[in-house]
Amino acid sequence: MKRIFTLLLILSSFYVYAQKTGSVSGRVIQSKDKKPIDYASLAVKNLTDSSMVGAVSTTEDGKFVFKNLKPGTYRLYAAFLGLKNATKDFTITVDKADITLADIVLEGGAIDLQTVDIKAEIPPIVVKKDTLEFNASSFKVVENAVVEDLLKKLPGVEVDKAGTVKAQGETITKVKVDGKEFFGNDPLLATKNLPADMIDKIQIIDELSDQAQFTGIDDGSRTKIINITTRKEKKNGYFGNSTGGYGSNDRYDVNANINHFNQDKRLSVIAQFNNVNKQNFGGGLGGGNGGSNGGRGGITDTKAGGFNFSDMYADQTEINFSYFVNKSDNLILRNSVTQNLLGNVTTVFNNNQTNTSDRLNHRLNFMVDTKLDSLTSLRIQPNLSYTNNESVNNSIYTRDFGTYNTSGSQRLTNHNTAPSISNNILLRKKFMRRGRTLSLNFNTNINNNDADNYNYNPETREKDNVKTEKIINQLNDQESESISQNTRLVYTEPLDKTLSLEFNYQNGYNHNTSDRFTYDFNPVTLNYDLLNDSLSNVYENTILTNTAGFSFNKMAKKYNWNVGMAVQNTDRKNNNITRGFILKQNVFNYTPSAMFRYNFSNNKRLVFNYRGSTNQPTIQQLQPIPNNTNTQSIPLGNPDLKPEFNNTLRIAYNTFTVGKNRSLFVNVNLTQTSNKIANSSSLIEKGVNQGKFAVLPVNVNGVYSGSLSSSLSLPIMAENKLNFHINIGGNYDRDVNFTNTLKNITNSWSISNGYRLVSNLDKLDLTAGVNGSINRATYSVQPNSNTRYYTFSPNISISYMFPGDIRWSVDADYNQNTGRGENFDTHFTLVNSYLSKQFFKNRGTFKAAVNDLLNENQGVSRTANNNTIRDESYNVLRRYFMFSFTYSLNRMGGKNRIRGGEEGGRGRGGNAGSGFGGGRQRN
Repeated sequence: MKRIFTLLLILSSFYVYAQKTGSVSGRVIQSKDKKPIDYASLAVKNLTDSSMVGAVSTTEDGKFVFKNLKPGTYRLYAAFLGLKNATKDFTITVDKADITLADIVLEGGAIDLQTVDIKAEIPPIVVKKDTLEFNASSFKVVENAVVEDLLKKLPGVEVDKAGTVKAQGETITKVKVDGKEFFGNDPLLATKNLPADMIDKIQIIDELSDQAQFTGIDDGSRTKIINITTRKEKKNGYFGNSTGGYGSNDRYDVNANINHFNQDKRLSVIAQFNNVNKQNFGGGLGGGNGGSNGGRGGITDTKAGGFNFSDMYADQTEINFSYFVNKSDNLILRNSVTQNLLGNVTTVFNNNQTNTSDRLNHRLNFMVDTKLDSLTSLRIQPNLSYTNNESVNNSIYTRDFGTYNTSGSQRLTNHNTAPSISNNILLRKKFMRRGRTLSLNFNTNINNNDADNYNYNPETREKDNVKTEKIINQLNDQESESISQNTRLVYTEPLDKTLSLEFNYQNGYNHNTSDRFTYDFNPVTLNYDLLNDSLSNVYENTILTNTAGFSFNKMAKKYNWNVGMAVQNTDRKNNNITRGFILKQNVFNYTPSAMFRYNFSNNKRLVFNYRGSTNQPTIQQLQPIPNNTNTQSIPLGNPDLKPEFNNTLRIAYNTFTVGKNRSLFVNVNLTQTSNKIANSSSLIEKGVNQGKFAVLPVNVNGVYSGSLSSSLSLPIMAENKLNFHINIGGNYDRDVNFTNTLKNITNSWSISNGYRLVSNLDKLDLTAGVNGSINRATYSVQPNSNTRYYTFSPNISISYMFPGDIRWSVDADYNQNTGRGENFDTHFTLVNSYLSKQFFKNRGTFKAAVNDLLNENQGVSRTANNNTIRDESYNVLRRYFMFSFTYSLNRMGGKNRIRGGEEGGRGRGGNAGSGFGGGRQRN
């Protein structure tokens, strides 16, 4: 398949470049003062077949150029917000291939760009500074699709089986709707619930920090987010989908999303109930259909619901309020084989587990952003969360150490509650002088965790035909509390029109307590009332940090840079209350930062970003108390740990050929860590824990990591009808740890490669591709245990809309996993299919579907890192049949409207970024 794709690519390239092409160039100016207009929008239309062949923006001097134009007659459209549009016809011939037009003059008059109606001429992709904008009408999706389905069509965007979205190699952590938060910071609640037919545009944004957005000074701190802009006709009325389905093996799937928009006032309600591993939200259990890459596996029963409300008032006060509750019951059957490489000793741990868990979570988010006066604003953002989790884990295991082995069973019952509250207050003040600002940020987090853990663990150890038995029967009562408060003050001062200076100061306070009491079972009282002193401890960790720094910021038209330095003092106090021992540490760190961003053009840029940062050890890594609930290791905290220091460099390059739908993204990330917190593992030869290995966290140096991700997207057919995507990625890690006092260096790397064809056709929906990866890990202390393993997975998804509004769809994934341990190499084909029919003027859809038609689905995984190689298999959702009915609500402006092409009409005009109208109908 790779060879076929490569051959197609080469042939199409030969065909394109074999044609004699020309170009047109010119300049756009204002009629009033004859000055050039930068960032004016232009598009070229082929008058022979009415297709749009390109779209660009003018440069700083008002100039533009369109290249690779075949001989023919064309019309140039030019637009700028507030000015009248202009057109110019021209002809490319073999004799006159390169044309320079006279100045395009835009007259004053503030014409409404929404009146411009040029069908199918909205560019599929528009680049606007730090925003990549995709017009939804250019990417076809099937009926009842959600945002996630549309994202899978976009170049440079990847969506895995759990729903995690990556854009240009970076994970999306937030999705907004029309610039407003949607259910806090859970992106899945938007991508898996909102209907695709509400979308006007998908914007992928390198979002500046709150501080940079306020000051207008790029501090180099950016987050990749998605903003969904809704269609104009969806901004006033009701819309959404609801589905009910029931199938074989008592499988059911019910979900609904209802939205009421009245301009800025918006209410969204979502709900889902199913036992087919669908989880349209983040932060829970299970998910996916299993398979080699699908979530955590197991079977999950989910019940969830919530609402999101937002509004903007006349005084520019914005509020956002959301509540979400979910209950997930999960059953997972897991079989694992773990090799622990301990110096010159290798231990093998076989474990068969049955785990049931019941998790209930409540989330409440609130935000108010208001202006105190014309120069001062205040944002308050509290969040509440409460989690109640109950789980029972039953396992039967063996530990093989060559000269002796251990067999045992464990029943581990856990109940824990975890309430948390956070609040962020941001006060911002602008002064009369442009660029002079002052901001004050308070961030508070309070987290508690209260857990009761019952551990019943009988074991039999055999050595030289002599058997020794022991039983652990204990209650672990654990309670932890964490309070943190961070205050940050920032002042910016302009030095000239493009250069500014920033001063910043930050104070951080973090107090953690961990109370762990272990009680042995008392056969006399039949209660857990015998305190085990060796496994009990009360510990406190207090960290006070003070950081002062400055940075210079340069903002030019073609480039901007930022160079800064901060000094951080960390004062840490570890108080072992039970042992009456106090350890104090005081550390100074210098944290430099630098960023350089160069814009070759509106569509091409290169970014370098460096950051130095510290990472404090957790209280679990510090508290010197053993934990004997793990059946193969005994972790112990180390109060002498120092904080880690990370040097991180990110290089990003991206380029788009506007109008041609060609794109290239390359991201490189490099990290070096000093005082990395790693594990020192040693085999326990004597005592009650003989045969296990002790794990102590220690600081090490010589730790490096790097990653590469790249995506190339090419059009195969005109008008965005068929596109070819290529993804290449790689990771490298050099880790250091200790095994039985020997220093072990683990070098692990992976390479992944994928090819994908994506269609945008009216009746046919096609996605076909192939993905593969190679993983390699080497161990300096035991080179005989070096491992290499592979994955290979071609896939195809195809559906077609037949006459009578009948759709047939099938998708097939072949999964091959090799190089694993014995009984863990697998190959299977996962086939899902459905047949649907639309009713009630396309508002209702009846569907008959089958999941895993061949009943071959399997769950396997391998991990190889540090001194451990682990192979695992687990239960997944197998074949079932389901019948369902979906109803689409679409009541706009008090009138019922039908879905798809019948409601689109002529469409509407573009915005200042694209400048041209459209309204291409979507199915």
